[in-house]
Amino acid sequence: MLHFRMDMPLYLMAMYGSVMIAVVLLLRFFLRNRLPKFVFPLLWSLILIRLLVPFSLSSPLSAPVPQWQMQLSEASAVYVVEDQPTARENTSPGTAETTSDGMNYSYAERSGSLLTDDRSLLIVIFGLGVLTTAGILLSQKLQYSRKLKNSLLVEHNQTINAHLRDMGMGHILVCTNDEIASPLVCGIVNPRIYLPGSMDFRQSQLLRHILAHETMHIKRKDNWLKMVMLIALCFHWYNPLVWIMSKYLASDLEAACDAAVLRQVGDDERQSYAVSLLSMAITGNRTTLLFSAFSKTEVERRIKNVLSYKNATALMLALSMLLIFFSTVAFATGGQAPFSSYLSSYCASTSSQWAVKAELARDISLGENAGQRADNVIFDVLERDTSNDPEVIARQVKAALSKEFGVEKGAFQIGVDLCLTEEEVSKEYKNQGITKGQDGFYLYKGEAVRVYQDKMLGSVHTREAGMVDLSVNRDRFGRIISLTVLKEGDAEFDRYTRKMEISHRSNTSSTDQATASNQSTTIEEDGQGFFR
Repeated sequence: MLHFRMDMPLYLMAMYGSVMIAVVLLLRFFLRNRLPKFVFPLLWSLILIRLLVPFSLSSPLSAPVPQWQMQLSEASAVYVVEDQPTARENTSPGTAETTSDGMNYSYAERSGSLLTDDRSLLIVIFGLGVLTTAGILLSQKLQYSRKLKNSLLVEHNQTINAHLRDMGMGHILVCTNDEIASPLVCGIVNPRIYLPGSMDFRQSQLLRHILAHETMHIKRKDNWLKMVMLIALCFHWYNPLVWIMSKYLASDLEAACDAAVLRQVGDDERQSYAVSLLSMAITGNRTTLLFSAFSKTEVERRIKNVLSYKNATALMLALSMLLIFFSTVAFATGGQAPFSSYLSSYCASTSSQWAVKAELARDISLGENAGQRADNVIFDVLERDTSNDPEVIARQVKAALSKEFGVEKGAFQIGVDLCLTEEEVSKEYKNQGITKGQDGFYLYKGEAVRVYQDKMLGSVHTREAGMVDLSVNRDRFGRIISLTVLKEGDAEFDRYTRKMEISHRSNTSSTDQATASNQSTTIEEDGQGFFR
């Protein structure tokens, strides 16, 4: 089952796009001379779609969204625990009834002003980067456009007109310009071919090769693809991988164009086409993303490709199409936007000592009343279960949810927690020598417990005073198998003691400094009032 959305955040588009660029660069390094030349321009096109289109297509192949990404879209909150033995209701998922754990919890909403300021600053920096990059590229484009304004239209050259008609491109206009050193195609909607004025138009074969190359760029819409690449550079100006991609995109488009021309002219003209490449290569570097042109960039490599060109075999074409197909599927569905993973409530039943919560592992639509349906499925599993094994319960819940909603089991994440009443916990602890004092804190064999934790139960408390650090260890069935008891002289106990002392001194120093500052302010205000 697929789920399509159009709300992928830009930072995720950049992240997933960067991964895709790295993958294609590796493929290009190892397979550039083995695959047909059209493969890599197609792969670059897929990456441009990922970089610029905010789509999210969730499928069973989608990678899970990292937790830090999910948290960016959620309300930010923090629980502050104070060392005061005040009874309260325990909201931890480890217990099913009200308990007294000797802790005072207060809820504080994290201030979002600092985060908002940081985001505003990032937005401003990003916007300035976009405008600066667009301005630089636009100025380069205008600079070349001014050169091309002085071009003369070639109307009555019979050789040029005959070649264009043979190529089925008789509608394309050809101009000459004295300020350019190499043929080029410029224009998106109405592209034109520009030839240097110094070119010898009597060389019919050279002229045919040039026109074949430039018209092939027009047929393949290479200038459109380069324009999209320029847009991607503007929005991803900060990403070096996108700039690297732009360089290889231009190079691969030229190689694909050469290969397409060679398929038309045949093997007999391979050497003469290579000579044309060499003779028309410009003598300086040019920003080839602004238009399509004979370029000196990697001329030696291009000539070698031309001289060693062979038509792709049926097997290689089939493998290339499979590579493009699977790359498209992986790139389109590999990443997904942050989504709400909520599915079920925290479900606990009197027939089981385990509580279960189901969440979504990928973005998916499960229809109406999905939460209630998931709750019903979980309660049915808990009531029927006889294994008392959390791993078995998790597998049963996954299978039941998969059957209920008609999706793969991997679409769900199942959390199974130990859920005991206060009476059950007290009975277990008493057998281990753990009791509660009148102040609500735990005692171990009569000694005050400083740090206590029962990870499987989800229960923890800490206080400064105490003679014992205690950890309750359970097996996967929830039974207590051992206790870890640390006292003074144990390395971990002493390390935590030193940490508490340092923290206490730091807090005391901060309090003293704040008090002194307040006193200084009061004296200064009094002084100012006196002199008035």
